[in-house]
Amino acid sequence: MPEGGNLGEIPADCVVYRAVKLIDLKPDGTPQSGCFSDLADADGSKDYMSVYFADEMAANGVSVKDLAAHWGERYAIVEFTAADLVAEGEAVWRDPDGKFPGHGACKRADGSKRTVEQKRRIAKLARRSDA
Repeated sequence: MPEGGNLGEIPADCVVYRAVKLIDLKPDGTPQSGCFSDLADADGSKDYMSVYFADEMAANGVSVKDLAAHWGERYAIVEFTAADLVAEGEAVWRDPDGKFPGHGACKRADGSKRTVEQKRRIAKLARRSDA
């Protein structure tokens, strides 16, 4: 996590997208809490949840529809704001991956793993963005 690990230059009202598997959506279209886990690289680095920032995507001429196409038909895109995540105790930061503009990261601000209850609260905040 970068120094400070908070909003930094990310505006509080910035829309933050997350790709989730369609099979992980509940009948009402909301994501299951398991969609909000950190995923480490094979070498243990970059142990965080990947997200995408709408402001950077727009600056690079891509939209949420482009993001959905990038992930493919087996995924849905959900959204919240950076402020939503920070209010839930998350740190968010930009983390370009060279694959799609606007890539970023999200992790508990204290560095701990999210509890099931924390994941449930984040899932309740998420709104389907590509439907």
